[in-house]
Amino acid sequence: MDKLLTEKQVSEIVGFKRTRLFQMIEVGDFPPPKKYGRNNRWFESDIEQWLKKEKEELHKDEGFFADIGKAIDDLLS
Repeated sequence: MDKLLTEKQVSEIVGFKRTRLFQMIEVGDFPPPKKYGRNNRWFESDIEQWLKKEKEELHKDEGFFADIGKAIDDLLS
């Protein structure tokens, strides 16, 4: 069963303060919360999926820059 997380829990999981979370939501870089009355909640699975996507993109970027670094090293050798 998918758990609902509070703003505080989400902030602790991703390491961003509330202000940063809402800036990212505004530009579409973070899953928007579900509204329950006046409270914001996120499904745990949405946060896990976002973290997985971020991790994959980081590794993809590292691979690209690692390849460029190797090509430059080869040119300088």
